[in-house]
Amino acid sequence: MSSSHVFKPCLKRISRCSSLLSSVRDYFPSIKRFRAYLNTASTGLTPINVYETLSGVLNMIYEGSVTEDLLEDYVARGRKEVARLIGAETSEIAFTVQTTEGLKNVLRSLNLGTDDVVLGLDLDFPTITSLIKSLCVVRGCDVRVAEGKGIYEVGDLEKLVDDSVKVAIVSSVQWISGWRINLKELSNILHEHGALIIVDGVQHVGALKLDVASEDVDVLCVGGEKWMLSPYVGSGFMYVRRELLEELDPFPYGILNREEPRGGWGNYWPDPDKDVWSLPQVSRTALKFEWGGGRPYTSIIALYEAARLINNVGIENIESHILNIKRYLHERLFSEGYAVYGYSDEVIHWSGITLVKTGLNRMRELNIVEELRKRGVMVSYRGASGVSGIRVSTHLYNTREDVDVLIDELNKLRALNM
Repeated sequence: MSSSHVFKPCLKRISRCSSLLSSVRDYFPSIKRFRAYLNTASTGLTPINVYETLSGVLNMIYEGSVTEDLLEDYVARGRKEVARLIGAETSEIAFTVQTTEGLKNVLRSLNLGTDDVVLGLDLDFPTITSLIKSLCVVRGCDVRVAEGKGIYEVGDLEKLVDDSVKVAIVSSVQWISGWRINLKELSNILHEHGALIIVDGVQHVGALKLDVASEDVDVLCVGGEKWMLSPYVGSGFMYVRRELLEELDPFPYGILNREEPRGGWGNYWPDPDKDVWSLPQVSRTALKFEWGGGRPYTSIIALYEAARLINNVGIENIESHILNIKRYLHERLFSEGYAVYGYSDEVIHWSGITLVKTGLNRMRELNIVEELRKRGVMVSYRGASGVSGIRVSTHLYNTREDVDVLIDELNKLRALNM
């Protein structure tokens, strides 16, 4: 089976739906299992083009007909699609296993000492807080935490930034509140003090536009399991600004973190005259941040197909759709007497995540979430440091009808003495 046989059916479908967002729902047959799937902030649904291409490749692997050239072609295509999505160059993109590996790769490359400070956010995702704490224990640097309970105005963050801050590690969209940080303003403040900004974009990219050049981001790490629509395969990527690639040193390096030798790898392996201790130099691209050995091709292929769908629909179209659904969700919630934690009139702070407060105690809200799931309405309950609520998350496949189903069931359950 050639690569054209794998690509053709998916390309045909994407070309039909790219101009009409409403037909995208047909790409997600699993959505029919639910009355309303409003849980992408936990796990995105898998589109049919991801399934078909993965199935084709796995079948070729099973038959023994797959070639390394075909797999590497997918890798190259995937790098292009991801770069296109975030406005980067392909040389600035490395593939990872979800978000955490990318963050670990870049953090271990930072040259921090006892006089340095790392800035974090009080309600950020526990992976980030764990990475910051363990990094500072080893390097001896200090942690400075911005208090905002999931709501962070850049003016408040600016008060914590001085020349001792060497790096800020933040989620651009908060996992509980859904608050979207003004990255451009925060980047400007940090860069004025010579600090880097490392962004966890797992709740951002794939749903909302994030152009790394215009936002002036230094490093961006993204997992594929949520808004990037390639869950359960360990997909992810990281972006590293070109100017930082030579400065950052994520050692130790595997052989495939190095430049391809003259004549290519195909000639390198059988060469009887090579000195295995005389190695090619470390790659000048983001490839230096990858595994350094054999790639997990299936996760890269899944991410490629998902990114291709997102790009063909258009991230601007997806963002507009998500924010329109969110506006309708706000209207319905407020009209029925519910509250939204961290609500802002400024759309720049909106995301696909909304934290709903019913006015009931935590145990009753937890029971409501459990009952909603039994009724086919998929949401989550999330909380930390005294902030909690029903997390509703809407993506390109959601509709106003999904919101109506949610509100109808919420009203019924709120009225019960659960």
